[in-house]
Amino acid sequence: MPVLRAGDVIRDSKPVYASPEDTVEEAARIMASHNVGSVPVVDEGGRLVGIFTERDLVRLVAKYGKSALDMRLGEVMTRNPVTASPDEPLPELAHKMIEHGFRHIPVVDSEGRLLGVVSIRRVLRHLMAGSEWP
Repeated sequence: MPVLRAGDVIRDSKPVYASPEDTVEEAARIMASHNVGSVPVVDEGGRLVGIFTERDLVRLVAKYGKSALDMRLGEVMTRNPVTASPDEPLPELAHKMIEHGFRHIPVVDSEGRLLGVVSIRRVLRHLMAGSEWP
């Protein structure tokens, strides 16, 4: 059985994203309406510049209260996040996510443009279905 890659997991999904000018509240609405736990932040050219997660949201609200909702993502996002290439094998991607404690990892092309996001849940679902563990 061939080893699945990050690109295989995101093939049928359209990336959900925000811009650095969007607010934390807008990011929270995006995550809620799409039932995702993170939102990549992209520039006008579609290149990944950061990521904003549920954990980020919780920490900001705990620290700043309701005023956190008005903050711009460009101010509070994680800049230059760890990414995956579409050719990265799922077992390697799983190890990378576990090593760094990530639940979501953006997949980008060779020029840094966002292709999609892989969640640890999707990685595990695909790995368990194919029994690809080394």
